[in-house]
Amino acid sequence: MGLGQFTVKITPDLVNGDVSNLIASNKADVPFTADDILFDWVAMQVPKGANKLVSITGYLMGQDGGEQVNGDIEFIFAKSINGEAPTSLGAVNAAQTAGFDLPLHFIGFAKCEATSSVTVGAKFGDFFTSTYGGGAAGAQLPVILEGEPASGQNVGYDIIYVAAFVVGAVDFSTGVLSDGGETSNTETSLTTKTVDPRKCFQIGDTVYIHDVDTAIGTVKSMTATNITLNAAIAGGTDIADEDEFVNANPVRVVFGFEK
Repeated sequence: MGLGQFTVKITPDLVNGDVSNLIASNKADVPFTADDILFDWVAMQVPKGANKLVSITGYLMGQDGGEQVNGDIEFIFAKSINGEAPTSLGAVNAAQTAGFDLPLHFIGFAKCEATSSVTVGAKFGDFFTSTYGGGAAGAQLPVILEGEPASGQNVGYDIIYVAAFVVGAVDFSTGVLSDGGETSNTETSLTTKTVDPRKCFQIGDTVYIHDVDTAIGTVKSMTATNITLNAAIAGGTDIADEDEFVNANPVRVVFGFEK
């Protein structure tokens, strides 16, 4: 069999039913600090057997439509055991408080150094990438990862799990405010102000408001002053003037593999 390459893309849900992971109920920022969980376990399907992880690259949404703080990101990889996934590491935007079975499930580790992070173009958001080969910082790629056999949802695939920690401060407030408010169950169009929502959201992202733990919907389209949802506002939530819209998906990661 010849050498093949493939990628797996993930967009973790950092809110996961608790909007205070990213913003306070009074709209105060809730920045991540060193060693906080960036996202808890996400399952990735990969071809069965051992796979070589050769690259990690990704994007962090910028704070309030601007740049994001450059900082190291640590990735932990794990597998299921007898069909049991690794247990949660704890709450997003907090230090690890659980996941005591991690040493049994652990299969690999990698780190993206802060020096690999860059801001580009219009200076909103932050891109990061891994380092390949040796180096003084350690934790560079490649890493060989192998899931539990026959753990995938499809024949010929296994599941590996990934979680991440930040080593520096990041902040995912959007600064995108409602202009006038909207009524639940009737509106799909959200009029916005203060920050262009296109700097903070992407099509398909899940949207919350700052003081409600139920998502109001997913993004269908945007303009400089509008977010259009795929369906009417969900969760029985009425949106007040100057409520802040929150993006549950401010992190995107692409893992590159060789087989």
